[in-house]
Amino acid sequence: MTAVNGSTAAVAHRVRQAALDALDRLDLEPVAVAAAALAPRVRAGGLLHVLGAGHSQLLALEGFYRAGGPAWLHPLFDGRLSTARGVRVTAFERSPGLGAELAGALDPAGALLVVSSSGRNAVPVEAAETAAAAGLLTIAITSRAPGNRLAAAVEHVLDSAVPPGDATVPVGNARMAPVSTVAGAVLLHGLLAETEALLGGDNVLVSNNVEGGDEHNAVLIARYPHLAP
Repeated sequence: MTAVNGSTAAVAHRVRQAALDALDRLDLEPVAVAAAALAPRVRAGGLLHVLGAGHSQLLALEGFYRAGGPAWLHPLFDGRLSTARGVRVTAFERSPGLGAELAGALDPAGALLVVSSSGRNAVPVEAAETAAAAGLLTIAITSRAPGNRLAAAVEHVLDSAVPPGDATVPVGNARMAPVSTVAGAVLLHGLLAETEALLGGDNVLVSNNVEGGDEHNAVLIARYPHLAP
């Protein structure tokens, strides 16, 4: 380990190890099963809507309009659920009725992926229940920890296996290094890649900064108008 200001990066190494351990715990077989259910809907013109509240919203945005991401992903974004709200985001993600409001207008031909580490709050659970009742395919990235309600509300669970409270590395009297984003990103991109592999790979955006990138993406933007709202 390299000395930094007279110390070592021991804690940073534990953070890295916590992330690697989180990835090692992932079961990827359910990803393939969910992709097999999702692909026919996308092939028929449906979109994969992704909803997250708080820091889970990062994953709702992670796959949208980016190099290596599919054009058929649509983040179900609501500013009230953004961490830019600070402490107020907690009240919003626990608000009854908001999840049903967000999922209520979705096309039943598509699918909804709900991201929630705890699976406890009202917004993710109600969104999944509303989408399922309307006929959408429902998927969740969540941890099957005690108290999780989201897992029972969806057809396919991609278990992030995140420990309760998310944070993993002791630092003084606290714990730091949450791993839900790391594990969730692998499950998300795994699902997207498995699905697109079944579709033939013709729906993937590339970087606008590579040769021909703008032209390649323009074709997909014309095909998927939600990319240019």
